[in-house]
Amino acid sequence: MLKSFIIHIVLNFIKLIINYTPFLFEILLWKIKILLKHILKYRKKVIKSNLSNSFGKTLSIDEIELIMNQYYDVLIRYFRESMYIMAWSKEKLLNAIRPSNSVEWQKFTALNTSCIVTASHYGNWEMNMVLFPTLIKARVVAFYKPISNKLIDSVMHNIRSKYGLELYPIEQTARIMTKLKHEQVMYIFIGDQTPVNMNGVYWNTFLNQKTPWLNGAEKLAKKYNLPVVYLKQIPESVKQENVFYTLNIIPISDDKDIEEVNITEKYATILEEEIKSNPPYWLWSHKRWKRAHFFKEE
Repeated sequence: MLKSFIIHIVLNFIKLIINYTPFLFEILLWKIKILLKHILKYRKKVIKSNLSNSFGKTLSIDEIELIMNQYYDVLIRYFRESMYIMAWSKEKLLNAIRPSNSVEWQKFTALNTSCIVTASHYGNWEMNMVLFPTLIKARVVAFYKPISNKLIDSVMHNIRSKYGLELYPIEQTARIMTKLKHEQVMYIFIGDQTPVNMNGVYWNTFLNQKTPWLNGAEKLAKKYNLPVVYLKQIPESVKQENVFYTLNIIPISDDKDIEEVNITEKYATILEEEIKSNPPYWLWSHKRWKRAHFFKEE
């Protein structure tokens, strides 16, 4: 109870700072950036290794250093935006994201069937996934790995589900999808994570490196005959109308061609193109290739 009370006090204190003394919040963020980048050198080796292995053949050392510096700015941006989820009103948050006016977005919102929505750690997945249910009519379900600390897990669950996102532990995926098979549900899968279980992973060359992929979304799409799309989170300059992200939909497969499409490969191709277009916005501090040594040539 004491820990819960302390967390409650801290969260409310942060809300007060953000809403009533935003300049103090910006000073705090600036100090956090200095701490991460220059003092703790947060995951600097991991970031540099990932960038060098991905772009070492096409970019100079100076260009890779520039992306590293920009990445720390992006991390602070993501932290700021994630705090806004907790502090801002629903109306203010919705002004910060903008659905695309593309034909694909319109087709997606007009769907009368369930769909698998693949997403990635490019853009602020926390902000955009939390607000996603407010933009469409269907139920939105995401599967996640619970945090080992039950108190923190409960706090994060409450924040992430406050606008209608339904969260279930990842081991319940099959049970929940079977239970909801007669309802219209948008299932969110974030695919650019390092697989824990290497059995049956999909391998390809991604950013010049052999890469293992979780392919559960593809298997489930084919099992339940569901269309698959990619949710593109396009970062915008916050100076322009205070819009942080534009959300767009890229089709991967529909329920007619699903058996012919390599869904995981297409997802990886879309993500790679997205990363190359503006590298700092991907999660470079994630140890994406730590299990790449399991790859064996056939």
